[in-house]
Amino acid sequence: MKYLDRIGRLISRMVFKNMAVLILVGLIRVVFGPIGWSPNQEIYQVAVLMVSYFIPVLFAYTSAQMLGKHRGGVVAAIVMFVLVIENPSSIPMILPSMVIGPAIGYSIKNISRWLEGRIPTGFELLFNNIIDALTAILFICIGIQWANPIFIKMMNVILQQVEFLTQSGYLPLLALIIEPGKTLFFNSVINHGILEPLGIQQAQENGKSLLFLLETNPGPGFGMLLGCYFYLNGKEKENLKAALPVHVLGGIHEVYFPYALMQPLLLIPLILGGMAGNLLFYLLDAGLAATPSPGSIILLLMMAAKGTHLAVAVGFLASAAVSFFGSVLVLSYDHKRRSINQTEIIDEVIDEVIHEDIYDSLLTPLEAKEKKMEVKNIIFACDAGMGSSAMGAAALQKRLKQENLDIMVDNLSVDDIPQDADIVISNIRLTERARACAPQAEHISVTSFLDRSFHEELIPRLRAQQGDEPVRNSDTIDAFEDLNEEHVLLNMKAKDKWEAIEQVGTVLIHRGNVGSHYIEEMKQRERVFSTYLGNGVALPHGMNAKSDQIKKAGISIAQYPEGITFADGQKAYILIAIAGKGEKQLSILSRLAEIIEQTDTVNGLIHAATRKEIIQIIKNGLAKSHNKGEGNRI
Repeated sequence: MKYLDRIGRLISRMVFKNMAVLILVGLIRVVFGPIGWSPNQEIYQVAVLMVSYFIPVLFAYTSAQMLGKHRGGVVAAIVMFVLVIENPSSIPMILPSMVIGPAIGYSIKNISRWLEGRIPTGFELLFNNIIDALTAILFICIGIQWANPIFIKMMNVILQQVEFLTQSGYLPLLALIIEPGKTLFFNSVINHGILEPLGIQQAQENGKSLLFLLETNPGPGFGMLLGCYFYLNGKEKENLKAALPVHVLGGIHEVYFPYALMQPLLLIPLILGGMAGNLLFYLLDAGLAATPSPGSIILLLMMAAKGTHLAVAVGFLASAAVSFFGSVLVLSYDHKRRSINQTEIIDEVIDEVIHEDIYDSLLTPLEAKEKKMEVKNIIFACDAGMGSSAMGAAALQKRLKQENLDIMVDNLSVDDIPQDADIVISNIRLTERARACAPQAEHISVTSFLDRSFHEELIPRLRAQQGDEPVRNSDTIDAFEDLNEEHVLLNMKAKDKWEAIEQVGTVLIHRGNVGSHYIEEMKQRERVFSTYLGNGVALPHGMNAKSDQIKKAGISIAQYPEGITFADGQKAYILIAIAGKGEKQLSILSRLAEIIEQTDTVNGLIHAATRKEIIQIIKNGLAKSHNKGEGNRI
């Protein structure tokens, strides 16, 4: 799974960097192709030559350059050009370029690393060029003798199977694989790694391809988001209102993935919606001239072959309608079930909480710099560095302009974060990689770039930095010092995460940290975005850091030896419920995040035999992270 994810990241970055070329080819086909609006063989031939020669070489160069820098890219371009010329079939060499490019880039990178310090001074240029030439010759020989024949046979088999699926009417069933795969963030692998190369081959022969529609159709996600919109309130309803146009018009499908992951039953309407759309695309003979990326309905209609615009629109609307009604049924059932369970609030928990807090963003260790660092640039990072991160960066940049704050905001791939980044904002699942690329930066993890509540905590900080207002020191450190055994629940059991949330939430109520309705706010947050953070730890918290249910900062700690199942089947063995307002949330969260990252500390909490032991482990973990922060500053 990890390697598949890496492959997906590499493919998506490679394709996104060259997306303008693919769109250009699609527009030429739509307008000047044999079945286009104004057929022109001369102009159309440009698209044919680009697909056959230019795009494979470009993809090979780009993917190799990402791994082996410019040298790797040049060698890959040479090899790919020769293989394209030697290709005896009419099948475009786009898929091989996605394999050969990274292989050459990886080879050049490791050869260069091995030769470091071994080349005599002054001979580096000579040796590097000779090595590059020899590497190119080696890969050309391998490609001509083995890679090309194998690829041609493999592509013929795949195309035959695709043709069989198309002719037999089984193609709509691919939604059973595509929709769950997308929500697990394998959308790049599915689309750019599989469907796109096959679709390009079909479009080369027929002027259009149904395969371009299978993954990029925004209908299922749009219907699901619309269904969720009717069942959420407050801030999350506002987030969904923003997510709907971003998804369907902006083509950023990632905005709906977290909602599906937090409520796995929503995969059923997503699949049914995908199947409905695919079936109508098939029956109405819909097809696109090129891949629409991002998957916006606007691009789908732009890339639709002549005479298929209505078919594309009908398939989109049908998939959205099926997904919407299915999502409403799922959420309605789930709402009723939880309403019944909610009447069984447990009253047997009596323990306490440490003074700390969280909200839906997650700051990391170097926030332990006590916010004294001057922030000059902020980086939003996602897998490819283009879609969701661009959206988040644009939103924050707009807010900074409104506040008259002159701070650079940029969006990049998580693997391209510069060493001089001051603050890095990324999705929770990417924070570990982001921290590895920029360990000196302060990291903020968010569950969705649409959730902008962290602006309310970050903006005052940035204003204070420029002298607009003083920074208020929180009393959260004293809260940790006051931690005692009354804050801990030991050897707990719960039938599900909802009962566990009630247990840790009841502690907060008994300690006077929150009002009686705060537990429902915690559950509402969990329904939208999972508070499971990895490493066996979950941090349940409310929907709004400014909630009137929060009376004073505090936390409760509960140990579950058998584990509690959270999103995606992950088990949490430690729950830390948090309540807090304003600046306190960020400083406390950063300290908790440091503890959660320490595997030995978390293992100690999971296997602790006494409350006293848990308290000591927490304090030791805090001390360890404090020492690490001091070392980083030095």
